[in-house]
Amino acid sequence: MEVMKNMYKRALILYNDQAGQNEAVKNLEIIINIFAPKIPEIILRRTEKKGDGERICREEGGSVDLVCILGGDGTVHECINGLAELERPPHAAVLPGGTCNDFLRSLGVPQNMKQAVQAVFSGKVEAVDVVKVNERWFTNFLGIGLITETSENINDNLKEVFGKISYFISALQTMNTIEPFPFKLTADNHVIEDEGVMILVANGRFIGTSELPVSSISLQDGMLDVFILKQAGIPLVRSVLQTKGLSEWNPDPAEFEYIRTSGLSLETSAPAKIDMDGEIYMETPVRIELAKKLPFVTGENF
Repeated sequence: MEVMKNMYKRALILYNDQAGQNEAVKNLEIIINIFAPKIPEIILRRTEKKGDGERICREEGGSVDLVCILGGDGTVHECINGLAELERPPHAAVLPGGTCNDFLRSLGVPQNMKQAVQAVFSGKVEAVDVVKVNERWFTNFLGIGLITETSENINDNLKEVFGKISYFISALQTMNTIEPFPFKLTADNHVIEDEGVMILVANGRFIGTSELPVSSISLQDGMLDVFILKQAGIPLVRSVLQTKGLSEWNPDPAEFEYIRTSGLSLETSAPAKIDMDGEIYMETPVRIELAKKLPFVTGENF
């Protein structure tokens, strides 16, 4: 652990013009009011379209000692894909600017904006696992099947009005149409060939603001937690979300499988779209590995 207090000289703040845009001006005012007395040079960059965050972080991240990401999980995903390619990446601070802020929750950073900004100076900086998937990176999760179709089926107007509830509404709607797909998963000591409706590879602890039922999930342990859902159904999903730990839950192996691994390869009978941190960039087959750690500002409860 590294404790940082007033040691940043040059900070880059990226904010998403779409994520919580009605709050953008107010949030930036809070950030600047706290940053200005402490950091001599502050650079503001707005991301307007897909790829902007990645490009800006790749081009400018090496010239600052702090990158502050104001946006949702998709904005974080883009920025990390720029920062992970740098030879000496700066510290990264994630602030609550999206609908779910799942990775922020895993970092233990407060959801309150003022408290989250103050954590940049009073909190901790920790080396956090980031995951390489072929030539891209993710921080929180990778999924195929139900989770990908849920993301694609979210109504933008519904998301703006109802926020995180829209993800659950979309999931319930998607369950009625999802079909099992054949897959082959090769991990450290496992080869699984089966059919499923969803495969989730978790690095962080939260998906759609719900904490996954595995108390050992850590952003620093060099391990990935893999959840294989073989059948879709509201009772099964409800039991997953309501269970505090897998030690309390004994699902039918015909419905669900769970493994831990440091890396895996994943193939499907037909190319399947992959959701990484809420963004869709690629299809199977993929090789997934914990290939790097990046320094993130974390909260007191990390």
